[in-house]
Amino acid sequence: MYQYNTTQVPQARPLRKSRKFGIVLESSARYVRAFFPNIVETIFNSILYVFLFLTLYLEVFFLITFFEERAKLSTEKLKEKLAYYPSTTIIVPCWNEEKTVSKTVDSLLRLNYPKNKLEIFIIDDGSTDNTWSIVQKFKNNPQVKLFHKENGGKHTAVNFGIENSQAELIGCLDADSFVDKDALHEIAAAFNEDPKMMAATPMLVVHEPKTILQKMQKTEYHMGAFLKRMLSPLDAINVTPGPFSIFRSEVFKQIGLYKKAHNTEDGEYALRMQANHMRIRNVHTAQVYTSTPSTLYKLYRQRLRWSYGTMKNTLDYRFMMFRREYGILGMITLPLSFFGVFVFLYNFGFVAFHAVKVVAEKIVEISTVGFMFALPKANPFFFNTDFAAILSYMFLGLGLVIIWNGVKLAEGRFRPSTGIFYFLFLYGIVAPIWFIRAVINVIFSRGTSWR
Repeated sequence: MYQYNTTQVPQARPLRKSRKFGIVLESSARYVRAFFPNIVETIFNSILYVFLFLTLYLEVFFLITFFEERAKLSTEKLKEKLAYYPSTTIIVPCWNEEKTVSKTVDSLLRLNYPKNKLEIFIIDDGSTDNTWSIVQKFKNNPQVKLFHKENGGKHTAVNFGIENSQAELIGCLDADSFVDKDALHEIAAAFNEDPKMMAATPMLVVHEPKTILQKMQKTEYHMGAFLKRMLSPLDAINVTPGPFSIFRSEVFKQIGLYKKAHNTEDGEYALRMQANHMRIRNVHTAQVYTSTPSTLYKLYRQRLRWSYGTMKNTLDYRFMMFRREYGILGMITLPLSFFGVFVFLYNFGFVAFHAVKVVAEKIVEISTVGFMFALPKANPFFFNTDFAAILSYMFLGLGLVIIWNGVKLAEGRFRPSTGIFYFLFLYGIVAPIWFIRAVINVIFSRGTSWR
């Protein structure tokens, strides 16, 4: 009988501990490579959903406010005389404004307001061009007073004018802006109607847009006008812009004068008023036309200053954030002023990343199957029902409703324009340029220049 020799069968050797560890590590790596990208993508998608939902919520919130205020949004201006005309001083701070200051003052002199109730202070803040020579044409006008001082910044020029005024209302008009003839009449009427109102802001409109960027800004200003008007009844306005914001004189006596405030003193002063529970209202029938940057570099410099200053001022008044005693301002406006930049940049980065990814995949596809076979096939029955896509559709749709009503509020009726197209397709591309730099400057405490 055949005997099986077991001694000739090779025995399996036990795995060393290091080999076991290597197998486990390799299996784990395979698992991570398979599932980790999905996990990361899920996290980023979830963050996007949250941001889209919050943005959608804010749009709905503003539109609900709009429907509540719709009956008060007439664009017709008052025609009758006022029962009382408060004495008013308008300060025009100038620094190298030789090209525009004359038109600015001329627009003030044409205001539909009693001449004996209106005085205009032109304050040359140490200009190095011909500004001082040009304003001499107004020296014999009894409504106009000329002042010249050493350069100290816009806030010092405005403070100089406030200290030399005895009027009941005091306002400022930037030397590159122009007022509608009824603007002061409308604002004075609002002060008469509401004794508790301590400041009034106008509706800002872009003056004679010519370049693509200026036309884009025109639509942006229309949206801004709509949102400011919606924030007004909620006591949530966070900026009193340089072009023609008007104050009761006692405001300056109670909370002091302007300060530099990161080169955005108009934002800081509004927050100081809100911290002291002083009412700021928007008078949308008082229109002011302002010149806007015509080139990308000038726009970048302006918006970098605005973005950086807004974030820094918000941080300075962070004690008001998420505090119910400050109402909508504390719960929505201020958080949006600061965190909105990060939300915008996140959404931009998400879209840009996926756009680059799609392009890269398309390049690989073209190199593999050829250009003709890689062309997308149109399908009229296809509709993306992804949750993020649906939120995006709603976000865009409500955004168009806001633009529509912003244009109607500014111009009396909706008129389609190329500016709307430029805003929808360009703003999301150019805005990250100054937002990214503003965030960097805030993190490293780097200031910004005025121009």
